[in-house]
Amino acid sequence: MSTLTDRYVFAALRSIPEGQRGDIERELRGSITDDVEARVEGGQAPADAETAVLTELGDPARLAAQYSGRPLYLIGPDLFLDWWRLLKTLAIIITPFSFVGSVVVRMALEPGDPAGAFGAAISTAINVLVHLGFWVTLVFAIIQFNGTRRKDLGLQPWSPAMLPQVPRKSQVSLGDTITTVVFIAFFIGLLLWQRIGSMLYLNGEPVLVLQESLWSFWLPYVIILLVIEAGFTVVLYLAGRWTYAFAVVNTVLALAFMVPVLWLLATEQVFDWAFLANVDWAPDASAWIAGITAALVLFISLWDIGDGFLKAWKSSRPAPVPAGVR
Repeated sequence: MSTLTDRYVFAALRSIPEGQRGDIERELRGSITDDVEARVEGGQAPADAETAVLTELGDPARLAAQYSGRPLYLIGPDLFLDWWRLLKTLAIIITPFSFVGSVVVRMALEPGDPAGAFGAAISTAINVLVHLGFWVTLVFAIIQFNGTRRKDLGLQPWSPAMLPQVPRKSQVSLGDTITTVVFIAFFIGLLLWQRIGSMLYLNGEPVLVLQESLWSFWLPYVIILLVIEAGFTVVLYLAGRWTYAFAVVNTVLALAFMVPVLWLLATEQVFDWAFLANVDWAPDASAWIAGITAALVLFISLWDIGDGFLKAWKSSRPAPVPAGVR
């Protein structure tokens, strides 16, 4: 009949590669025998001593993992932070773009259902997060199971040079980033809705608000510019703070939107004024609608430019020394 020691050694060795079993078996049996004999010399019964020694050794599968150098976790401490940082970065970059892309595609296919488009976009973003979490974790789990270390992957060890700057209150928040991306997706959806459906209904009939000729160049240009703006917003969040370089890029994007739109408004190439024939408005309604629109575009663009440089200036100032620190 097999002893407890025989059964324990068998359970430990069956998950160890064949070539390593001989040495490990001798080492394990020797260790168990020595500990049992020490307990017996101390006055403990042999059967009780054997049980106590095996209990202290613990689960034989765990012991086998220690002998063979295989981890018993998905992501170990050596690679955990790399896994977490990569997962967060991919989620912040890919999820907003999947949301925007879903809204754009759904509004193009079903322009009469904006609520459905945003619902589908939320579902798509959630699915993207789930898939990112699964596949990134799976890749790291395989790497970890194979015994690969950070140094084997060419990853640099941590050093004080990697410490982040102390954030200031004026820095970009995740909430601001999400709000901006969602607003851009909504605006793109409105433009596409105008293209296939209508942004305005009068007397139950859809009417065009923007001139159809804008789709030959200017509205696709604006949509591409908005997508770039969404990407810039994500990059800004990842950077963690405004800089003068970011402020300059923000200025270029703002001017690239403001200048053409103001020119189009000035040359009456934006609105399709035919819809005014269906409403009882003043004869000069087209003039004040265009004027208010131009004023809003000018104000928002200039405010955005100034706000970018103000945040960059605040970010460049040295952080205040806490009270009591010399």
